[in-house]
Amino acid sequence: MKKYLKIMLKEMIFITLFIALAFAAIFLWFFDYTYIIAFILGLFTALLNFIANSIITHLIINNRGNRKIILSLLNFVIRTLIVAFIILVIMLYYENYVIAYVIGYVSHFIVIMIYGLRTDKGEGE
Repeated sequence: MKKYLKIMLKEMIFITLFIALAFAAIFLWFFDYTYIIAFILGLFTALLNFIANSIITHLIINNRGNRKIILSLLNFVIRTLIVAFIILVIMLYYENYVIAYVIGYVSHFIVIMIYGLRTDKGEGE
């Protein structure tokens, strides 16, 4: 794995931990701790999904074989099925927490935006 990919993933993990702690501290004032657990589960599911996608995409790009399309499609299907399974389990057993999970999952976009703003070096100007 390339050095820049390792650095990016480490920074994304750090920012995700910070966002999880910050949101948890704020949400404790307004919600039950079980909603916070669902939110953090969604955030970390999105992080693991992002990490898996980054690593597998890196491997696909550097692969010289002709299986790139199959690996790419398989990567997409497996990641989607895992997320769908988690949402299904939450809906079946803990339906009140689906919204908190989805908000946590979508909150990973905040992490991506913060990382992009932190690493903006004026490229392309």
